[in-house]
Amino acid sequence: MKLSRRITEQPPYLFAEIDRARDAAKARGLDVVSMGIADPDLPPPEWLFDLLSEEIRRPGYHRYPDYRGLPEFLRAVTGWMEERFSVGQLDPQSEVITLLGGKEGVAHVAWALCDPGDVALIPEPAYPVYNTNCVYAGAEVYFLGLTRENDFLPALGSVPEEVARRASVIYVNYPNNPTGACAPREFYPDLLDFARKYDIAVLADNPYTEIYFDELDRPRSILEFPGAKEICLEFHSFSKTFNMTGWRIGWAVGNAKLVNALLTVKSNVDSGQFHAIQMALARALSHPERDSFLAANRRRIKARRDEVAAVLDSMGIWHPNPQATLYFWCRLPEGYDDDVRFASELLEKEGFVVGPGSAYGPHGKGYFRLSLTTSEEDIRKGLSKLKHFLGR
Repeated sequence: MKLSRRITEQPPYLFAEIDRARDAAKARGLDVVSMGIADPDLPPPEWLFDLLSEEIRRPGYHRYPDYRGLPEFLRAVTGWMEERFSVGQLDPQSEVITLLGGKEGVAHVAWALCDPGDVALIPEPAYPVYNTNCVYAGAEVYFLGLTRENDFLPALGSVPEEVARRASVIYVNYPNNPTGACAPREFYPDLLDFARKYDIAVLADNPYTEIYFDELDRPRSILEFPGAKEICLEFHSFSKTFNMTGWRIGWAVGNAKLVNALLTVKSNVDSGQFHAIQMALARALSHPERDSFLAANRRRIKARRDEVAAVLDSMGIWHPNPQATLYFWCRLPEGYDDDVRFASELLEKEGFVVGPGSAYGPHGKGYFRLSLTTSEEDIRKGLSKLKHFLGR
């Protein structure tokens, strides 16, 4: 049977391939440790289980939900945006939409906003889902390299005029996956000016707002900036905030026209998120133990970050110290120049899984990514495997 070119010309999805290689190594009897995928090992708060248990028993909650989302959830989200980011005057009925996790939102929005012949501007290295779905939608992708020299920020002034005029969207992601970088405050007005000049929709992927390590680096919302709501759609997720990647819930917020465009795609693809999950998370956003849980979660991840940084430094592996997120973006050790081969040999010989940098885009070549979402014991074991592999 014939398969579409979308499938036959699409390279394997990075994280599925990492899972496949990990499972194959385990089947050979290797003691495998993975720091290749960001899937939190820490549990959600116990009180969140209690909320879900209460909501799941409510009559009527097992029927189809509203496509846009439950009013209670949408109001809770707008309240959170005002409390956390001082973004007020959001209309929960026109400027917010419930997502089945952030991933499907940043994917489906490309179908809503890109036509064949359009250009999609994607700073990279980046979450591969941006590029894949822009290509699926028929857009031509123009990469803006994020490098150590430019502090992992896109050089907007380097975009050729003819490319900028054809662009329909630009993705941005700060705090950034995979580099761990945060954008300084002055970046956002420049980005908004650039987008207004060329009538480009700004798609801000923002799932790591509560994973930061210093109040000075507390992540922002692009919607904090004047006029942003006119041209922006921002994507949020509960996956890393509450350690619940399997629950699949998030939201998009911003310009009503962009929200409605995304809703049009989603209503033809999915049937919304389970009522009980929406209601449990709506209540979680105002739960009296919310802040203490988030603070404890940050402390635990920060301790892991500090330990990993010290070990990498002792091995002479260059890395920026992540200000936020769950990631270390590491230069290949001296003597290595092929990140895919490095990651493959590290798994084959030692049973240690890392993310090869080039899987995140051309400017990821020569890097590998480590995730902090495994136990302290396994982190130490994995780094010991890395030391042994390098003979250090």
